[in-house]
Amino acid sequence: MISPLLRRFALGCCLTATVAAVAARAASVGEPERFVFHHENVLGTSMELRLRARDANSAARAESIALAEIDRLARIFSSYSPDSEFSRWQRTRGEAVAITPELFEVLDQCDRWRTVSHGAFNPTAEVFSRLWKSASATQKEPSSEQLSAAALQANRPAWSLDRAHGTATHLSDAPLTLNAIAKGFIIERASLRAQNTEGVEGVMLEIGGDLRVRGRFTETIALTDPRHDAENVTPIGTVTLRDSALTTSGNYRRGTDAAGRHRSHIIDPRSGEPADHVLGATVIAADTTTADALSTTFSVMDPIESLRVADATPGVACLLTLADGRTVRSTRWPESGPTLVVDDLKPGSAKPSASKAETSMELAVDFELGRAEGERYRRPYVAIWVEDTDGFPVRTVLLWVLQSPKGARWIPDLRRWRRSDDTRRLADDKDLVTTTSGATRNPGKYSVVWDGKDDAGVAVKPGKYTLYVEAAREHGPYSLVKHEFTLGEQPFNATLKGNEDIQGATLELRRRSARK
Repeated sequence: MISPLLRRFALGCCLTATVAAVAARAASVGEPERFVFHHENVLGTSMELRLRARDANSAARAESIALAEIDRLARIFSSYSPDSEFSRWQRTRGEAVAITPELFEVLDQCDRWRTVSHGAFNPTAEVFSRLWKSASATQKEPSSEQLSAAALQANRPAWSLDRAHGTATHLSDAPLTLNAIAKGFIIERASLRAQNTEGVEGVMLEIGGDLRVRGRFTETIALTDPRHDAENVTPIGTVTLRDSALTTSGNYRRGTDAAGRHRSHIIDPRSGEPADHVLGATVIAADTTTADALSTTFSVMDPIESLRVADATPGVACLLTLADGRTVRSTRWPESGPTLVVDDLKPGSAKPSASKAETSMELAVDFELGRAEGERYRRPYVAIWVEDTDGFPVRTVLLWVLQSPKGARWIPDLRRWRRSDDTRRLADDKDLVTTTSGATRNPGKYSVVWDGKDDAGVAVKPGKYTLYVEAAREHGPYSLVKHEFTLGEQPFNATLKGNEDIQGATLELRRRSARK
């Protein structure tokens, strides 16, 4: 807890000091620099590309090459475009059609994982997904007769492959989707193309949470706890990757609602029922195609069978969070080592005990980031924090910024948060940009929770506080909304009026027992 003396000293000093955040060029000649690129609406989600490259021109070429490869492969695999190769092939029946090597390889991999998983992985699960989407629209779950009829359609062979001639024969009327494997294949190929660009030594390509690390590059990833919805929840661990892939599937962010019940978007192709017993499945593998297929498969299979498959597949490890809250891992899920490191969360050092005056309440904040005009654009930097009646920042709840030399230039555009944080650093020199911040996010709805504690983890006293939500975009608009509230034992709800980047926010002060 910051003493009153230090606080008075901090508040009495200049509040306009600016902390420079510029990364120095490596001293040794020829040492590669780090470059970061963000794009939206890539495969329907967000993309981040990090590179170690000799110069900016090499990095820009690698970015263009990766995007071109993603677009090329999307034109092959898309289930949504009627003009994709996969869609055109689906319209054929009983005819041996010459297909591209890429589509042949993905169909071949589908056959492999369907066999290994005894049907838990199957592109014909799309027939059940459509049933459950219809159930969401009508608010009536599919009948046993509907599921049985769909199962007969889904369990017939969907295609046959002729390796000698490179052809595929479509055999079934069941709708198909490659969503459980195609994104991994695209990441694998696009990251390889970027890595092979002259002047590039290392690559991290992430699309929609699935990522591949190659070459001279190391990436540490915080593993989201699927048992909680808030964006700022403590991760269940961290993983540091080199020359490997990581993907995560689960039912905690998506799904359908029918007849008053939320069901997973992941369907067990063997029964047609949503797979609800695994909240999240994270897979590490040597390639993203394998990791993508298995993270979906392990969300469907019995956990014991998933661990068996992971242990029997070279280079594969998995971490599963079950619906009952337990976390289980395969044998190769690493505890330590030079290449892959997982730090299980352990009880921290003793914190000061809560006094009788401390509140048992927490503040939940739901907010929405707006979509800017244009097909691809820069994501906004976002800060959410709480100040006391003296204007002193007691807690930065969320900080999304781009951590790079280029991105550091724009952090001061979070004008109110930066000024507030400069005040805090006069009393506490902890760098929140490097220790607390997360990656910028694409437009959408998000949730965070303030647990009523300060940046040191000590519960604050009841009283008046102000919540701030601030957003700034490179060469774009600036947004700031705030709300004064009383932290005490009386719950409340409030709605904050939005603007261009922050389209709206709602607050709920509630007892901590309302959410584990």
